[in-house]
Amino acid sequence: MLWLSVVIDNACTQLWDAWGNGAARTSLRVSPAVYAAVAAERPGEVARQCPLTLLGLPLVADPEVATYEPVAV
Repeated sequence: MLWLSVVIDNACTQLWDAWGNGAARTSLRVSPAVYAAVAAERPGEVARQCPLTLLGLPLVADPEVATYEPVAV
């Protein structure tokens, strides 16, 4: 079972810290399992070939990223 709430909470922490330092982030790197979970919850976007987003940032599947440790870049 994947807890997306933990992923979102960890991403929010990173984004908050980045914004506090004046840094802009343009994407959110997530594990392939997280990407697949978001895609499963948004079949309409996938069918329309829209980019998947979370917290307003495009998602990028990255096998180097741990499941619960998204990376805002």
